Parts: sequence; structure tokens; C-alpha cells
Amino acid sequence: MASDRVGLLGRAEAASIVESLRFGVPPVGFVRPFTVGRTDELERLERSLRTATSERGAALLVKANYGAGKSHLLQVIREMALEAGYAVSLVQVNALEGVRFNRMDTIMGAVCARVELPEASGIGVGRLFDVFKNRATNTVESEAVACNGTWDYSDYLSSPGLYAGLRAWCNTEDQAVRDFIEDWLANPPAYRSQRKLLYKTLVADLRAMFRDSRAEWQFYADEVFQFHTGGHRNAWSALGDLDLIARSSGRRGLVILFDEFEDVIQNLNRRDFQEEAFLNLFRFFAGERFPGMSYFAVTPDFVAKCKVELMSRGVVDFDFGRFSRLPFFEMSEITENEFLDLSRRIRVVHSVAFGWEALRALPDRDLSRLVSKLWSVRTPERVRLAIQSVVQSLDELLEDI
Repeated sequence: MASDRVGLLGRAEAASIVESLRFGVPPVGFVRPFTVGRTDELERLERSLRTATSERGAALLVKANYGAGKSHLLQVIREMALEAGYAVSLVQVNALEGVRFNRMDTIMGAVCARVELPEASGIGVGRLFDVFKNRATNTVESEAVACNGTWDYSDYLSSPGLYAGLRAWCNTEDQAVRDFIEDWLANPPAYRSQRKLLYKTLVADLRAMFRDSRAEWQFYADEVFQFHTGGHRNAWSALGDLDLIARSSGRRGLVILFDEFEDVIQNLNRRDFQEEAFLNLFRFFAGERFPGMSYFAVTPDFVAKCKVELMSRGVVDFDFGRFSRLPFFEMSEITENEFLDLSRRIRVVHSVAFGWEALRALPDRDLSRLVSKLWSVRTPERVRLAIQSVVQSLDELLEDI
């Protein structure tokens, strides 16, 4: 797939890829063609996508050796999962922007905001709801969710909040209502004091479309619209339900990718917040609360840093052994020859993007010398910096024509 696909690129696609590479950013949608070597390791990643079952999930720490690129690896897994027929959500953990791993309502919101499907354009939980709606009468599971079309209160989904949102989505064509549903599920903390508005929009205004015998007060008493109460049980249930909805819609499930997970160490400023965040991490690995597959991008010394951070905060009664027992995948550093192969692919895509003969301007002999020079500088960001330098060299040669 790799080099062959690079050679078949159109000019606009190639230009977009070069622009990403110029800034050292993985080219979205074309990460695998720009991932070189380590075939056996990549096959192991693909096998991990088959680990989770509908009954029990699984998780994996994705460690990148210096120069390999954590975010790059997550993009590789993202493309693998989409090609394999999964719904995927790539979430960047960032406590400073409200995506806090000690608060599962914010994590659930971020997952809903970033859901994408192989065959659908755009992102957001609405894409998944649309696919489900189109199959609601085609499968036993879908009919169970929809209660055979009555949309009565159902035990098939575990989250009453997500069920209310899905039911409203499938029973209205009003785009304003659908926008409201997506915004609520993507930003649940912003709607904590809006339960009357949520009831009116999701239930009262649509009662003619479904059966639901519950009175208004019962929705409030049952905290149907709240994702932060009771140990975030509604949020955890919603994550599981998203996986179930994906499976009921003919997909293989939901894969969640967490980037910048070490934000838990860097930006959670209270020990109780950190402890809860780590417990949530362990819950993903236990596979009981989320039945899909999840991946966490971390640096190679992540486990050691977690232990040091907790001990420095005076936490002595924590089960530190749980960190060491977490299964992980560690990508080996690419070799100079493998990077030379990558540089050739960059040269090809640069030629296509700008319609010139880059091979003539930078033949293999000169490219090999450039790569050797770049590879002699060891730095944690060597691959990213080397990619940027190759692109810059090609840009300069193009300007001299």
C-alpha cells in the first residue's frame, strides 16, 4: 500500500500532504504510506484491534521510542481501525481545555465530538446516529434499541441520557434539534443547569413520536440528563452504548484513541484528581465499563513518571504495581535506511504536488548524503525534524529552478 499509493496521488492530495509534512504533522488520511519499516510491529497493532469483544473490552499503552512519534502511531491505528470497519474517536486529553481524565463526563463529551466513520464525511456523534437510524429496522440489535419502533424506555442501552438523545435524533428531521443534541453530548458540563430545556427539546416536544410513560419529574429524579453524578455512571454507560450502537449499525465497534495522556501528570494539579484519573485508566484496561478497544499514547518512561508523581504528592497507599501490569506496545526506532525510504516517498509526493522532477534535482546519491547528515544528530524529535529538513531541501531546490 505504502509507496504504490504515494505514486497514485493527485496533485491536490499531494500538496496537502507536503504541507502537513512541512510542519512535521502526520498527513491525515495518508499516515500509513508515510510509515516505514517495522512491519511485524504494525501487524501486531492490527491484531490488537481484534482483541476486544462485545462482552469485554481491552486497552493498550502505545509507547513511542524517542523519534518514533506518539501522535503518528495513533494516526496509524486510526487509519487501521477505519479501514477495518470501526467507528473511531481520537481524543486529545487536555485538562486546561476541559478534557479531564478524572471527569468522565468531559471524556465522554470529547469522544462524542470526535466520532468518525469510514463511510461518512465529517465528525461527531450525529454521524453514528445517522448510520444507526438508517439500519434501525434491519437488525435484531437495532430493533431492540428502538423497542420495535415504539422508542419506549429501554433496558437495551445502559445510559438513559444517550438513549434520550438517540431517540430524539431518530424521531426528528429538525436540524436545529439535531445540532442541539450534538452540542449537548459533546459538552455535557455546559448543560448541567439546563435540564428543563433538555426535557422540553428531547422529550416533551417529541412525545407524539414515541411512547414514554414517565412524568417530567421522573426524568429529573433519575438524573437522565446528567453525566457527572453517581461516579459518572451515565458517562461510562454512554461510552459503552456508543460501542453497542456502532455494532448495531453494522460496524465492528468503537475504538477510542487518547493522545497526550501524560496531561494527567502535567496539568491535573490535585492528588485526588490524579488518583481518580489513574483509576479511570485502570478501568479502561479492565474492560468492564467500556467494551471496545482503547489506546493511550505515552512516552516510554510513562509508568516511572506516574509512580514518581504520586509518591512526590505523598500518595503511599496506591497500588503502584497496577502500572507495571498494564499491557503496552512499544515501537522501535526507525533505522537510517528506513528513513531514506521515507525520504524517497517524500520526494515523490513533492514532485506530484508541484509538477516537477524532484528526482533529477535531488538524486538518490545526494538524498542519501542528506539523510546521513540529518541522522547524525540524535534528538528526541529526530524523525520529525529530519522530515521537515527534507521538505525544506526540496522546497529550496524547486525555488532554484
